[in-house]
Amino acid sequence: MYFGFDEDQIAVKEAVVALLDKRAGLTVLQQAWSDPAAAAAWAVWPDLADMGVQGLLAPESAGGSGLGWVTTALVLSEAGRVALPLPLAETAAIGVPLLASAGDPAGILASVVAGRAVVTVASGTGEPDGGARPRVPAASRADWFVLGDRLYGRDDVVLRPVASVDATRDLAEVEVRGDGLVVGSPLAYGALATAAVLVGLGRALVSTTVEYVKDRHQFGVPVGSFQAVKHQLADAAMHVEFAAPAVWAAAWEMDQRGGDDGGVAPSVSLAKALASDAAERAARTALQCHGAMGYTDDYHLHLWLKRVWCLSPAFGSARWHRRRVGVDMGLYG
Repeated sequence: MYFGFDEDQIAVKEAVVALLDKRAGLTVLQQAWSDPAAAAAWAVWPDLADMGVQGLLAPESAGGSGLGWVTTALVLSEAGRVALPLPLAETAAIGVPLLASAGDPAGILASVVAGRAVVTVASGTGEPDGGARPRVPAASRADWFVLGDRLYGRDDVVLRPVASVDATRDLAEVEVRGDGLVVGSPLAYGALATAAVLVGLGRALVSTTVEYVKDRHQFGVPVGSFQAVKHQLADAAMHVEFAAPAVWAAAWEMDQRGGDDGGVAPSVSLAKALASDAAERAARTALQCHGAMGYTDDYHLHLWLKRVWCLSPAFGSARWHRRRVGVDMGLYG
């Protein structure tokens, strides 16, 4: 079976790439590290809405385009490439389809698509949390909060900022007041959206490291000429590029099903497991080839590394999703 992207999907991706390269560069990302609510980063939000990004999964009746999951996954991978410090996955790829499938119980879908409202989502990890309260990114700017299978407005929650290894996440612990509105589980949408972002992060880490080892010299030659470095980078690149088609295939299947059917499809679990593993491998390789500089805030590599560390376990770790695939195959009782 041949799989490729059509002209519309490529056109949307290229338009988003042009916008992000112009408006969401390293300077903006560094500002978001110091202040997650920085105006420079959030100035990109209405531009994305004008391009229809928040409405890729929304019906035309709500101002969306309904272009589907394959296009959305391509866009999210580009957001990962630049480590975009905005809740694009949470709003466009989780909040919008949940609202649409639930019949828009709060009457906010059009505002979300237009970029006037921001939705954030508690990801969970797929592992027991010991009863901890849910945590959400973009807490200081979000208008609506998806916690479990319910939607809450800002007036229905109490937020307590918490530290994160990735300061651009603007993370907060959430305590709810009231019952909220039922919108359905975000797990399947979140796993697929996060997998797409992780592919972009992994690609960026590999390409950044390749450029670094070309310029870095030891013993009078580029570090990149050392066989051990070449092998590590080739291995990291292979895993990222092996994960990418699994993500596109899961997105295609999601489109064919018409959205989430109440569970996490094996294709989505496979995509998330491969993408999490690949991004973590790319992060380890980048860290090693940079001489461990990714641990310090003084060098920009840490912005991509720390995003990987936060997103890899989000909406189910690689181990958790591999077990789901195994159960579906009858390998576990």
